Amino acid sequence: MPAHRVALPTGESFLVADGERILAAARRAGVWLPFECGWGSCGTCKATLVEGEVDTLFSDAPAIKPRDARRRRILVCQSTPRSDLVLEPTSVAGAGPEWLAVEDRIGTVVANEDLGPDLRRLEVELDRPVPYRAGQYAIVELGPRLRRCYSMSTPSIDGDRRIVFIYKRYGSRQGSSAMWQLVEGDVVRLEVPYGGMWLRDGSDAIVMVAGGTGIAPILAMALELAAGRDERAVEVIYGARSAGELVAANELSAAVESLHEGRVRLVVESPDPTWAGETGTVVDLLSPAASHRYYVAGPPPMVEAVLERLRQGGVGIDRIVFDSFG
Repeated sequence: MPAHRVALPTGESFLVADGERILAAARRAGVWLPFECGWGSCGTCKATLVEGEVDTLFSDAPAIKPRDARRRRILVCQSTPRSDLVLEPTSVAGAGPEWLAVEDRIGTVVANEDLGPDLRRLEVELDRPVPYRAGQYAIVELGPRLRRCYSMSTPSIDGDRRIVFIYKRYGSRQGSSAMWQLVEGDVVRLEVPYGGMWLRDGSDAIVMVAGGTGIAPILAMALELAAGRDERAVEVIYGARSAGELVAANELSAAVESLHEGRVRLVVESPDPTWAGETGTVVDLLSPAASHRYYVAGPPPMVEAVLERLRQGGVGIDRIVFDSFG
């Protein structure tokens, strides 16, 4: 397969196959280029293109800004070479942090079952176990140039080859439609793990906020807290448009309420007459406290509203970990 060489200021170089992402090739060659999301959202992997030309594989990546083209800045997670390159990343190292030790895996679908309206639980058995932190996600390859991010909804267990996702089908979107069509025995390729959504050490009270399929990483963290018999005070606020979309409410409640100080609050925007719980949005239930640590996951408008509420309540950004998707 044709390949192009990428050279770095340190004197290191590596080959990138035709159509391959620069970041993936560097990772497989044992060269650490800074990254976090692997998807084009965070901008951590931006590098200066000193020489050569690239193709952008995801032109709508949120981290791509108009000034990047003028400065010849590229996202190495979403770029493939058209020639040999000279790159200047922000830093180069032999290895990154332990929580971003991304590995390639092949998975076989075990189950793809309905949970609620346009919501499913996908269980995949990997060819080999892969460690990850509860709250992180995988990039799943669903077809040629069709890759999507999905958070694991269960914590990592040593030696366990199965990972589970909770996901939503969004109309005619290619990624979620392809995920929906997977059946038992289908094979998919994955890169695991990505993302900085994971529990930090400490004794501070924890507040976790989930909206929609943002419950996947929040549920994984809640299950990890329960398994470790964590003694911190934990409150989880889980919201959806309808009661039928609170698909993980029972499992979440069982985990959190097993803790020494655990509480779950469920909230619905458009309740039916049988709903006896709280009504409104997750923001309505928030009472920010500067001493607490917050974990937030869900669709971008919800996450932005929560972050603004926390900011207004005097919570420092260093006390917030969030994942925006959907």
